[in-house]
Amino acid sequence: MIRHLYVHVPFCAKVCPYCAFHVHLGGAAAQRDFVAALRTEWQRAREEFPLALDTIYFGGGTPSILSAELFAELACEIAVERANHPPQEFTLEVNPATVTEEKAAAWRAAGVNRISLGAQSFDAGMLQLLGRQHEPADIAPTCALLRQHGFTNINIDLMFALPGQCESAWEETVQSALACRPNHVSAYALTYEEDTPFFQRLQRGEYQQDEPREIAMFERTRELLGAAGLIDYEISNFARPGFESQHNLAYWRGADYLGLGPSACSTIGALRWKNVPNTAAYQERIARNESVREEREEIDAATRAKERIMFGLRMREGVAREEFLTDPARLEKLKSDGFALEEAGQIRLTPRGQLVADSVAAIFV
Repeated sequence: MIRHLYVHVPFCAKVCPYCAFHVHLGGAAAQRDFVAALRTEWQRAREEFPLALDTIYFGGGTPSILSAELFAELACEIAVERANHPPQEFTLEVNPATVTEEKAAAWRAAGVNRISLGAQSFDAGMLQLLGRQHEPADIAPTCALLRQHGFTNINIDLMFALPGQCESAWEETVQSALACRPNHVSAYALTYEEDTPFFQRLQRGEYQQDEPREIAMFERTRELLGAAGLIDYEISNFARPGFESQHNLAYWRGADYLGLGPSACSTIGALRWKNVPNTAAYQERIARNESVREEREEIDAATRAKERIMFGLRMREGVAREEFLTDPARLEKLKSDGFALEEAGQIRLTPRGQLVADSVAAIFV
């Protein structure tokens, strides 16, 4: 039974220089053609898999770029399943520059009950550097408008360790985000992904990474958000009690999920695949009644266990001790070195371990 659905919408009004996702420009006609293809892929998936969706997540790209009409058309297609089994969480990623009264009303009417707002920064210079379209002054009014339309679960996405960003400017961004009264904050350090303009500038020496500054920003983030009542249930994700992202928790706990749209990934049973990361090719294959799935692989139990450790160590709940039975000596060393601790049979990272979480997880992967 598939309980988690991800839908990838590849369109953006402008492609940000740090982004490595499959995204591109596309006007109203291109978006309509895409939605038609996506609806067909969904219809085929309904025939192939048993579905009882607990979570739906529309990501991108900028899914909020779709018109109210197109979004409603797409959501209505999925509503056939939702009628008998309403999902507990239906998330939409939103760019503040795309929000209108009409769209907000359409999203709420379609059943969206969680908004993930891509603010990234409340600093005008940083937003310009990131290639974002909105201004700092757009973010708080957007949150207010969303609440007026009944959205009571709002996440704000932020990025730190940006080129030229000082610690005090980052603290001001966090405080500005908290002033918007979010239920959830995702705060990620900038990652320089290959095949992006930011990575090229890093390679040319125009940008430099500063690990001590990144660590200081990470620790200050935890202090500020924790003092405001947001709990770090995952290293980069903070929520008020009861507002944790159920969709992301399903990923991190190793649940099966179905992905629709170009470049979307799926993991079902022992199989994992990625859809073709090309929107034109995706639509052509749909039109020819061909599979859009590529990069198929079989996932054995050992791989699943390693992934549970990798993601689980990033979460406050940790990982059950029995997951480490194949390498107990290495686990004991992590504990003795102060990187991990054990409570009630669960292994969690200490604050020190969280600073090197990826390196710790790599030991077991």
